[in-house]
Amino acid sequence: MNETSQPLTAARLKAATDALYSEFAAPIPPMIEGCPCCIDTRGVDVLLTTPLRQLTGEQLWRYITGAFLTVGGERDFRYLMPRIFELTAFDVLGEVPDTQIVLGKLKLANWQAWSTSEKQAVEEFIDAWFEQTLAYDLQNEDDDWVSCEVDSVLCGASRSDIPITSWLKRLQSPYAEPVFNELKIRHADGPPPFWEDASEGLNELVAVLR
Repeated sequence: MNETSQPLTAARLKAATDALYSEFAAPIPPMIEGCPCCIDTRGVDVLLTTPLRQLTGEQLWRYITGAFLTVGGERDFRYLMPRIFELTAFDVLGEVPDTQIVLGKLKLANWQAWSTSEKQAVEEFIDAWFEQTLAYDLQNEDDDWVSCEVDSVLCGASRSDIPITSWLKRLQSPYAEPVFNELKIRHADGPPPFWEDASEGLNELVAVLR
């Protein structure tokens, strides 16, 4: 593995994160609405009284899992999204829901209807996220063990109809061979959880793995 890859990908992800905050900078929403029988259990008040960059995964957990289902709408999601994405991309302690759930919220937010600059900021962030995740997965190659977090990014992106073709091409390079082989193992007996809601991306991935 290229020893410089991780610092470079981390720096790119940091820059993409800052760009995401800048692009989606907005006033704090006056309120977060939700299902009357669920809103009181979602702990949303703290999300509007705590500075955005100081919100924790624990504070955001219930909002993320319920967003667009029992709590919240596009306005508050757009406001909170940079922090949610940042925490998920840099999460090493499991303090936020699965990547597949987080990225899957983009489709519910109707992100394809956002402005060109907003979509570009999101796409650049996820692309940097993928590269950082690939570098992370490869760091254990010398220990005869390869994690496969890229599968979560691929799945989450596919759940929101984000094309994964370019990432699949990167995974077929000699550099990424250990992760590509691990993907084959993971999908040998059928797709892992969450892929059932991403049939188009799954079909493309399976075709490449075969």
